Amino acid sequence: MKRSSLITAALCLGAAGWAQAHSMHQSTAEAEYNPKTQKLEVSLTVFTDDLELALMRHSERHMSIAKTPAAEFDAQIQSYLTKTFVLTEVTGKTAGIEWVGRESGSDRTDDPTVTLHFELPLVSCLSGVTLRHSVLLDLFKDQTNLLHLRSGVNNLELKFLRDAASRAIDLPG
Repeated sequence: MKRSSLITAALCLGAAGWAQAHSMHQSTAEAEYNPKTQKLEVSLTVFTDDLELALMRHSERHMSIAKTPAAEFDAQIQSYLTKTFVLTEVTGKTAGIEWVGRESGSDRTDDPTVTLHFELPLVSCLSGVTLRHSVLLDLFKDQTNLLHLRSGVNNLELKFLRDAASRAIDLPG
């Protein structure tokens, strides 16, 4: 058996126990279009163990927020987000991820969280763009990704599910 197959098998076996760690699988995000910088500023909150599992599957190696060097962990987050949080402009151009940082939520709960901060540069405002928010959707059948989007005085609440991971957005600035 190849090394990558062994790692994948071990991760899948470990994931079986993690998948039941909390009763719901949900991420929450807030995003605001900043017209001065022409960037969509995003704060995405996920359960820490879910993120670690996603990064292990993505990188095919052990990833731990507590034990993996921060630069390596953050690089894997950026790589994962590039594939799972994709903003496509009307021109067909995909916005790149610009990493800002992360902060841990309260560790006093049974289900600690981490908030990921990143930006997506845009050519124009949020009119005619498509957002695919498939973070963690491949891991959990019941995963729900909620997003509150703001552009100027306009607001939009979006829900992304496994069978509805992409949404067209028309939110003028």
